Amino acid sequence: MSILKDSLVIITLLVVFIYVPVDYFGGLGPMLDRLVTERPEWLVLPGQGKESLGMLWFATTGLLNGVVYTIFPTTVAGYLGAKNPGVLRRNAIIMLFYQVLLFVPILLALAALFVVPGLEDSNLAMFKLVVDSMPAWLVGLVGVAGALSSIVPMAVFMLVIGTMWGRSVLGVHPRTAPHQKQLSQLVTFLVGLVALVFTFISPSTLVQLSVLSYQGLAQLLPVVLISLLWKRMSTAGAASGLAAGVIVVAVLVVTGNDPWLGINVGLLGLAVNILVNLAVTLARPATAPPERLAMDELSEAVPPRA
Repeated sequence: MSILKDSLVIITLLVVFIYVPVDYFGGLGPMLDRLVTERPEWLVLPGQGKESLGMLWFATTGLLNGVVYTIFPTTVAGYLGAKNPGVLRRNAIIMLFYQVLLFVPILLALAALFVVPGLEDSNLAMFKLVVDSMPAWLVGLVGVAGALSSIVPMAVFMLVIGTMWGRSVLGVHPRTAPHQKQLSQLVTFLVGLVALVFTFISPSTLVQLSVLSYQGLAQLLPVVLISLLWKRMSTAGAASGLAAGVIVVAVLVVTGNDPWLGINVGLLGLAVNILVNLAVTLARPATAPPERLAMDELSEAVPPRA
């Protein structure tokens, strides 16, 4: 299903990337010429309008999200299901080229500002362009690709959420442990239902929650990644740093100070997290014996010389 989704998305983006500019503007070149001539401010950061959060926020958010993506629960699920480390390395390389496809919807959104100005719901911009310019069978293909591009990633998110709650939270008690599967399925269904309702009631809320989730998950970076390099990190240091980072993010978000001086508060929380972790670990270093510490992959594969 994932292969079908990716194939349809790539084909659809390429078709739309060529078809829409030709149909509305006579080609990609004339569209870009009009864009540069009439709306050059659309091509520069930090963007236009009162909702722009500034260049510094954009840069710090891009940096934070790029790093946090490596420890996102859905990404970790892929790590655990990988055949070998080579698969993970190859996927990491391919993912960089996959992001180039994001240029297509961005360009089409700019085209929609000319074709359908004053559109109340920006989520319908590409849909409006496609419906008004393409034949019905091609609109159906675009619709299928769009549906699959939403269903497949969200299915992974929902399964991870259901499994985490069903096994690690609700299924911990001895009485509920035998029903972990049913609990996971119930949580998956309820999360999907709530997300669907909020999609229609308040679409922007899901975007805000997505940004907030990255800010919160960023506080796990020292525990998950830095601990692999610094094996003497103590449990007390990791827990203290995690708590401090979460508190900083929560306080700044609740008080309406996100961003703070233009900086994504997740990055600020992460900085506090690392400093507290470092201070506590140095004050109370880990006491685990060397044989209990994790070993590097290369050191395990190459036997020591006599």
